Amino acid sequence: MSLFPKGFDFFDDEISLPKSPEEELKTFQLADGFDIKLVAAEPLLEDPVLAKFDEKGRLWVVEMRAFMNDIDGSNEDSPIGRVSYLEDKDGDGKFDKRTTYADNLILPRGIQFFPDGVLIAENIPLWFYEDTDGDGVSDKRTLVDAEYGGGGLPEHSANGLILGDDGWIYNAKSKYRYKRNGKEWLKEETEFRGQWGIDKDDLGRLYYNYNWSQLHADLVQPNLLNRNPHFEATTGIDHGLTIDRRVFPARPNPAINRGYIPGTLNEEGKLLEFTSACSPFVQRSRGVFPDNLYNSVFVCEPAGNLVKLNLVNSNGNYLEAKNAFNGKEFLASTDERFRPVHITSGPDGAIYIVDMYRGINQHGAYMTEYLREQTLKRGLDKYVHLGRIWKITPKNFQALSKAELSTNDPKGLVEQLESPFQWAREHSKRLLIQNKLTQDLPELEKVALHAEPYAQLGALTVMENLGVLNPSLTLQLLSNDDNEDVKARALALASRHDNINKSELKIGLTKVLSGRISDALALQMLLSSDQFEKDVAFRAIAQIISNQGEDALLRDAALSASGNRELDLIDYLITQPSWQKNTDHQNIFFDQLGAIILKRRIPEEVNKLLNMIGQKDNWQTQALLTGMASEAMSSEEEPLTLTFKPQLLEQGTLETERLSKALHWPEKPVEQTQEKSSFVLDAEGLKQYSAGRKAYLTYCTGCHGANGKGVKRFAPPLSGSEWVTGDESRLALILLHGLEGPLTVKGTHYDVPDILPVMPSHSTLNDEDIANIMTYIRNEWGHSAAPVTRRTVGMLRVRSQGKVQPWTARELITHTEKLNEQK
Repeated sequence: MSLFPKGFDFFDDEISLPKSPEEELKTFQLADGFDIKLVAAEPLLEDPVLAKFDEKGRLWVVEMRAFMNDIDGSNEDSPIGRVSYLEDKDGDGKFDKRTTYADNLILPRGIQFFPDGVLIAENIPLWFYEDTDGDGVSDKRTLVDAEYGGGGLPEHSANGLILGDDGWIYNAKSKYRYKRNGKEWLKEETEFRGQWGIDKDDLGRLYYNYNWSQLHADLVQPNLLNRNPHFEATTGIDHGLTIDRRVFPARPNPAINRGYIPGTLNEEGKLLEFTSACSPFVQRSRGVFPDNLYNSVFVCEPAGNLVKLNLVNSNGNYLEAKNAFNGKEFLASTDERFRPVHITSGPDGAIYIVDMYRGINQHGAYMTEYLREQTLKRGLDKYVHLGRIWKITPKNFQALSKAELSTNDPKGLVEQLESPFQWAREHSKRLLIQNKLTQDLPELEKVALHAEPYAQLGALTVMENLGVLNPSLTLQLLSNDDNEDVKARALALASRHDNINKSELKIGLTKVLSGRISDALALQMLLSSDQFEKDVAFRAIAQIISNQGEDALLRDAALSASGNRELDLIDYLITQPSWQKNTDHQNIFFDQLGAIILKRRIPEEVNKLLNMIGQKDNWQTQALLTGMASEAMSSEEEPLTLTFKPQLLEQGTLETERLSKALHWPEKPVEQTQEKSSFVLDAEGLKQYSAGRKAYLTYCTGCHGANGKGVKRFAPPLSGSEWVTGDESRLALILLHGLEGPLTVKGTHYDVPDILPVMPSHSTLNDEDIANIMTYIRNEWGHSAAPVTRRTVGMLRVRSQGKVQPWTARELITHTEKLNEQK
């Protein structure tokens, strides 16, 4: 008897059998105008999880042969994984030779090339493998990091090993990056990113995703927004490009881990939204695919047997994505065993899809009883050690002759920086840098000045990594180049160049500030302002934040670059004419500066700021005080000792009471130090409140206002709203899915045109961020409520799978009533 009688009965008798590659090919539904063909299959490769071409045109394949070979995942730690490379010896377009480069591996998951070896990620350790005798097979390995993989569970361990433009190697599901310095390996912290798979675009911005949220990216290069230890940016990293989670499979998908939950599958048994999104691939080759697909992003969904294509557009400094096809996918299969898990670009500009071809896609540690039953009943646990590689091209595609890059030909490699194919550009950059080929510097400079933007950026990357960048070249590009991204990169390089002419740089910056500043250049001006002299830096911050500071990313960039200058920056801003008018974004900026001053824990700075606030009573000083009070609430530090009690604290306002608890001075009454907060939040709740406030200021103030009173024509008030202080499940579902149509708040009816027709979903935020925002708004503006847990949000996210349209007020009220009845 089935444990899940409400399942999809029409599958009860269907045994899932593997198809031959030829049979599987017939199951594909591919977008019009494209062709797909097989280039490799078992027994040439088995259980592939990743593939990458090297500079010789060989396809390297990572084979995770011990993954879920039966329903219990038995012997998963068996050393039967391997890294191999495939070659097409007869030139017929199919690979026909395999060489096993590294064998006896435990669940390998990533590779990165070097001239003298290959970096290979195993289940937990990270190794550097070398072929010292030149036979094409590794014979030596060196341990790089014994703890690389963390916990070791495949879908929740570090992976990726992508080479960034700064020379560091980045990973998904990891907060570390790696770099080789001679024979030494460096490891340092970076921002945490993603789950499985990672890629980058021409600007060096990293792309990744999570199994439930298909596409995220950094809006700046790594480690630029985490430089101020007393400030945590709330945007710019882990930016969700789309809230559209819908997928359109070609077949029913009953073997989904949570297929028994209503809303996971539709009435035909087809998956409704992403559940195993992985391996985003940024398409950066020209002349092969249509021009509108340049910088588009493919995303694998192995549980749904499909590959989605996202069209990506820039909106200022932000990235947005939408499905390239209305109601269907770029590639989908009616074969349940088609498991696309990785995509790469080839020497010919075509894309290659790694098909792990198997029945079990879910790791045993997370397999539900429902999926276990489905798997055993339908034979999905049988027939392992298969795998295919598929090549996709436009129709009538003419393949190039066999491509190979010479590893020691500087002139040829520099020429390849202008190649239309991303394979050639990326390997050329890597080889020039890793082999330290500096002989053809004039040609590099020529490319930097006169080529296509992607080639200019590549040449600049090479010269900076080699340490041969001419600072005058960067100033020339900053002044004269037509492309704003190139100018922004030139500014970044010029500002941190040791030999830059400071006076010439100042002239160039002043020229930029005197004209219209593009979004890209404004962002880079702020990110680089820590390298400017104070007068130029503060002018740039004051001007850009005043004019464009509604953008939280710009505020974060300025504060990240203002470490150790915050108090001087406050002194400067308070006197500027453009900073006398109270605007939301300037209010938020002062608020954030106030929080930083308290967090720095330097008594002299705190005293000076409190004295400044005490002497003036205006919106500026109120914003600074609010920021300090907010930081005081979440601080776990011992009270900061001052030499005397600031007069400001005699006011007895809510803000000064909160701030007093984080301070100590001679003769401060013990009762006051130990006085219990009237807040219902405990220490952990206060941390959530503070983190939620920062997130609210980033994501919510544009419509609801910093004071929670709502912005006319945008959104109703949150302050005093029963939608905020009432049922926490209802509020969480609004954040997860959005709300549309009219609604009533505090007895007032709101509808278009007084508010926007739809409040958008914030589903790209993680459970913790949503819980923090909820905790903040349920305890601000006189509200009082218990903190919301991330588990609450996570359970609601799971239980509402399949909800892809915003709620209406009536629908949401009915839904939450039913939820409460089920408790």
